Amino acid sequence: MSDTLQVDNEEVSLAETDALVESDAEFFAKTGPLPLHWNDERRFPRFYYRSRMKAVIYPSKDQPERQPTACEVLLRDLSRGGISLLHTQQLYPNQRLDVTLADGVTRAVKVVWCRRMTERCYAVGAEFFKEGSKGTAADGAGGGVTSAS
Repeated sequence: MSDTLQVDNEEVSLAETDALVESDAEFFAKTGPLPLHWNDERRFPRFYYRSRMKAVIYPSKDQPERQPTACEVLLRDLSRGGISLLHTQQLYPNQRLDVTLADGVTRAVKVVWCRRMTERCYAVGAEFFKEGSKGTAADGAGGGVTSAS
């Protein structure tokens, strides 16, 4: 495993992400289900799934002139409904990503939330969706995307 991530055709040192996560050994050692919180209203349980994965990030709707960008992200956890990841740039709600999971399968996700952790690190929550379906995973109403099963 190299000590850099490829982001926007730029090598970013993993040392820059040290402030956002625990040590590499601690980060990648976590396994199993995440602890539940008393007010957690998730439909599916989340599991630690620490991995680097390739992603294609599509521009947000307010930047249609930009081209999709290939990069690597750190996967934090996943569930049947979505994933949590770390990325070096801010992403926006409803922004699309195509992520390639460890089994080689590429899945489409849309950003639900994004929080800045450090100067060049953002925690991102995204839900799986299928293109062309009606409704969203969250409310079952219109929106053009829906959760994958």
